[in-house]
Amino acid sequence: MKQGSIVAINYTGKVVVSGQVFESTIEKKAVEAGIFNEKSKYEPMVIVVGEGDVLPGLDKALQEMKVGEQRSVKVLPAEGWGERKPENVRVVPLQQFREKKMNPFPGLAVEVNGQQGRIQSVSGGRVRIDFNHPLAGKQLEYEVKIERELTEPKQQIEALFQKYFYMVPEAEKKLAIGKEEVEVSLSPRWSANIGPLKQLFSKIVTKHVKGFEKVRFVEEFKEEKKAAAKEEKAPEKIEKPEEKPREKEEEKKGKTAEKAAEKKEEKPKAREKEKK
Repeated sequence: MKQGSIVAINYTGKVVVSGQVFESTIEKKAVEAGIFNEKSKYEPMVIVVGEGDVLPGLDKALQEMKVGEQRSVKVLPAEGWGERKPENVRVVPLQQFREKKMNPFPGLAVEVNGQQGRIQSVSGGRVRIDFNHPLAGKQLEYEVKIERELTEPKQQIEALFQKYFYMVPEAEKKLAIGKEEVEVSLSPRWSANIGPLKQLFSKIVTKHVKGFEKVRFVEEFKEEKKAAAKEEKAPEKIEKPEEKPREKEEEKKGKTAEKAAEKKEEKPKAREKEKK
């Protein structure tokens, strides 16, 4: 495949020495390996060849493959998650965890100053944390297959849209594809928090999708939410007019009854006057 080709691939990755499977796009293999996650979507993954969507060693192999081809690819640490670095193992005072009401223990994944790590040991009031990637220093093997190549501009843009904005609910995103321009609508709460993804989507589309040189982002859905709120209140306005006539009829009946009672009281008084 050429650099910049937009393809959909299926793959399963494992550690060579242990044979442990750590990820897969195929549900059956994820289940067999005991790594199935019900929140994950198991389907071919869309990538742009040569753009760093996968590890360098795997990316290089994809450039030598064709659509429909399946291959076993071994990835050395240098072209994977890198070698382990001793300086990435650090000691943190236990007090820092106690202040956050955390109980550290070996194997616990933690975040310290924006860095992801895993606790190795806890002793003497100190916590030893390994900030190396879990797969650093390990030789990996991938079973990978290029399922298809996306060649039509509309198809490419739609696939890239789902790739970069998959976490945004469908009701809060919209894609419009013009002749030479792409417009992406996002709700304000998402638009403000995914700036890097917006930049990456724009870069990939304008660089690799033929005929499209502009991507525009707009914020929407505020008015739609207000309209929806009005529609929910609408039934109440319809019901109220139906209740008022009934209330008036009851009021009239009440007043009629009161007048009748008053007349009954007046008649005895009139008779008393006649007797006098």
